[in-house]
Amino acid sequence: MIGKVGLAPMAGITNYSFRTICFTFGAEFAYTEMISAESVIRNVKVNELYFPHDDEKEKVAIQIFGSDPFVMAQAAKMLETKGAWIDINAGCPVKKVIRKGAGSALLKDLRKLKKIIEEIKKIVSCKVSVKVRLGFEKNEFDKIYDTVVEAGADMIAVHGRTAKQMYLGKATWNVRNKGYIPFYINGDINSLEDAKKAMEISGAEGVLIGRGAIGNPWIFSNGNPSLAEKLNIILNHLDFLYKEVGNRAVVEFRKFVTGYTKGLKNSREFRAQVMKIEDFEELKDLFRKYFLSLEN
Repeated sequence: MIGKVGLAPMAGITNYSFRTICFTFGAEFAYTEMISAESVIRNVKVNELYFPHDDEKEKVAIQIFGSDPFVMAQAAKMLETKGAWIDINAGCPVKKVIRKGAGSALLKDLRKLKKIIEEIKKIVSCKVSVKVRLGFEKNEFDKIYDTVVEAGADMIAVHGRTAKQMYLGKATWNVRNKGYIPFYINGDINSLEDAKKAMEISGAEGVLIGRGAIGNPWIFSNGNPSLAEKLNIILNHLDFLYKEVGNRAVVEFRKFVTGYTKGLKNSREFRAQVMKIEDFEELKDLFRKYFLSLEN
């Protein structure tokens, strides 16, 4: 929407600190973690942790999920000035989201998805995008695309798997861009070469990089940092996370450790040590010692 290569929304991952790191390496736009529309209209305070910060507001979309068109529209109205645009989650394959009729469950009820988009478009002045999968059980992307376009959405992004596949098998990039609205492709994009290939195959305007960026934010610049540079990135990421969530950063950072240490010597033993640590400074020291041992 505002660039060719963005950071895909990921629950528990794309928080402010990780977005900041990815922007440093060249991500052109990003999304918040998904936010429940219901909790927005109930004014649940915790949501404020998820909203874009002032320094990134122009390039971060707010992703909302829900199944009630009225609730989704009201939530979008409340959030329209807090981020760059509103994104509707119609792709999350997680059971607890599907049980509520939200996320990729909307792909089984395209009339409802259309109604949600239409109701939001009626009352917000910002752009509205939709993140989908190929279909729920089978590839019905043509039908989904037409629904999203007819409803008046401004952009569509598709993860090249069905909801039923979750993250199994290879994501397909062989999805046709009909060209009516900006179209972005997502799934198994692990380098800028992959991004280029995915765009060529699909005719997409751009890509969203998801799991390929976890513990590998330099993917956005095709970088190959030295050990010293990698350690510096890790320590910066930790500091950003600490400012954001305090000592909870120790546990939150565990999601990124595998990515940051992939392919490094004795990384399995190191990760086992990380899982036992509960003190922030101790965690930073452990990383310093580990990287020093690698240099030696």
